[in-house]
Amino acid sequence: MTDSSSLAPDPSGRLLTSYQTLHEIARMLLGSASQEELLTTITRELKRLVPYDIVTIYQIDHVQGMFVPLHVVDRFEKHLDDHPFELGTGFTGQAVRSRRPLNLPRADLVAGGSLVPGTENDPESLAIVPLMVRDEPIATLNVSRLGEDVAYSAEEFDLICRFADLAALALDNTQHRDRLVKEAQTDGLTGLGNHRAFHERLREEVERAHRYRRHLSLVVFDLDDFKLLNDVHGHQQGDVVLSAVAGAACEGLRASDAAFRVGGEEFAILLPETSKRAAKAAADRLCSRVRALGTVRRMTVSCGVAAFPGDGANPTELLEAADAALYAAKERGKDRSASYSAAIGAARRRRTREQPRHETESLAQLKLLGLLAGKLNRLNDVWRMGESIVLELRSMVDYHNARVYLLAEDGETLEPVAFGGALSEYEGLTEDALRCKVGEGITGTAAERGQTLNVGNALVCEFAEDVEGTADIEESILAVPMRFEGRTVGVIVLSKLGLDQFSVLAVRLLELLAAQAAVSFENARLLEVERRSAQVSQALLEIATRAAAEPSTTAVAEHVCQTVERLTESAGAAMLAHESRSGRHRVVASRGESAVRSIALAAMHTTLPADGEVAVLGIDELPAVTSEASSRALFVAVVPLHRAVLVVAAESFPKRSTDTLAAVARQTTLALRNAELLGGDRRRPAAAHARA
Repeated sequence: MTDSSSLAPDPSGRLLTSYQTLHEIARMLLGSASQEELLTTITRELKRLVPYDIVTIYQIDHVQGMFVPLHVVDRFEKHLDDHPFELGTGFTGQAVRSRRPLNLPRADLVAGGSLVPGTENDPESLAIVPLMVRDEPIATLNVSRLGEDVAYSAEEFDLICRFADLAALALDNTQHRDRLVKEAQTDGLTGLGNHRAFHERLREEVERAHRYRRHLSLVVFDLDDFKLLNDVHGHQQGDVVLSAVAGAACEGLRASDAAFRVGGEEFAILLPETSKRAAKAAADRLCSRVRALGTVRRMTVSCGVAAFPGDGANPTELLEAADAALYAAKERGKDRSASYSAAIGAARRRRTREQPRHETESLAQLKLLGLLAGKLNRLNDVWRMGESIVLELRSMVDYHNARVYLLAEDGETLEPVAFGGALSEYEGLTEDALRCKVGEGITGTAAERGQTLNVGNALVCEFAEDVEGTADIEESILAVPMRFEGRTVGVIVLSKLGLDQFSVLAVRLLELLAAQAAVSFENARLLEVERRSAQVSQALLEIATRAAAEPSTTAVAEHVCQTVERLTESAGAAMLAHESRSGRHRVVASRGESAVRSIALAAMHTTLPADGEVAVLGIDELPAVTSEASSRALFVAVVPLHRAVLVVAAESFPKRSTDTLAAVARQTTLALRNAELLGGDRRRPAAAHARA
């Protein structure tokens, strides 16, 4: 800053007048309502103090590393506002780096400057003052006079510096105020305009379109099944998805277009100078972009399109028309756009007339849903829970058939745990016919995608598969996955005769129920795991104590077979002792179906697994044994023990069963060794073979 004490005496009072003018200017600058008004005031009032040809205010953009022209007044029209340049370059960079003003009587003769593209190195006097706020430069004030003998005097340079101090404070205040206003009109998560900004801009655009008789279109859209994403993946992932969708909404927008986050998962795009047909095409492109987003869960949007003035003569009517079109897109299956039409408007008016009745029905259904959720939380058995869902749903959603599936332990099979309804086409079906794999049919596809499928016509659905034993009928199918912590644990499926039978309300209710049921089923599963763990622990303790109470191989074998049959819910179990003399095995004890003994002996002709391992074989893999040998067993598990082998026959062996068998095998091996030591029957198997 120039030291005023070095200025020449002021006998004429000219300096005093300038400082009085400066005081008046200060009040004007600080009273500016907007940045645009302030910048205009700066350039106008500086002229009262110091004559100039060109004045440029450069904003310091630290993010981009550039001096950005904020405001330019150039009587020679050199278009300086078109040319930002890098921080640290030229005379401006020197002034900012030193944080001191520069007064260059002949800038054209001093090294270190840089010419703005399109200008020539003409004689020029240049004053550059950093605009300092809290000891940090926020911008620069560059004032030029063209010519050879037009240097700024010490008095003029002092006035420019003092004026710059005032301008810096005024600019900082105005920008701070503008930031607050922008924040009040900007959604903090997505950076889009918020609800307030949308309605202000909508009113402005409608007035402009009316005044100039121009096109104006409005697109409103929201994320499909967004609540489910929040419930399953959490709100943090929900925020990530909202930001990604906001980015997709901004792609391809012109400078005159504007996107807004109106609230929650609801967005809007204003398209001035755009026909409804063009807006519909833009909405379709938006659907495609969102569909292709690589988010944690596949997301889609539904869009409603309306145009001024044909669909609405004022902002309220235009927004209502777009909302009605959005509702229609939802009813047509989501993941699409719909343009407002007379038919959509008629449907909207009809729904409005029926709204009181619908609201009463919705409240009643939500109350019933709450009661069912409470009942599910009190139940611990998945079969009873499934039956309750099928039974209670009837009072909330009209259907002909309902099925509840749970994902099996293999992570691939959807097992039906409840089935009911009045559709005769499904009568007599077995669980085998209803069982399906993840990714198969409508049920399996809903499980695989983790998304609700509201199929209006199952006959033409590309991924529908026929259930064996049923006829082709026109029916609607609604499949809602039950999701828990980002994974599918089951599916609730409803079917109803006719096309497009399930309303948006029915879908929402079933989604709410599925979210509640997923938690209840998972809690039941955890309780079952704890119960089974307690049962296994108790059984292992009993096996250990049996050897001490009754130290014989036969007693231990009989107890183990009984225990295994109960824990694995199998068709039967047998323990075979190894005869060291003959090298063969004989059945020491068995439990369950009589066929288990022959199945166990046949299993001895296969390759036995290593100690501590459990081998599972199909019945048909055993020599001289067919699947008809047992009414319940399809598989056998073979488990080596101490001088013996345990064989279990069952319909299936989920992981929990093989884990249980491995734990029982370890404990039984110890029990057999203890029985030998305590009972002295180390040679008992051979003696028994001799008696035989």
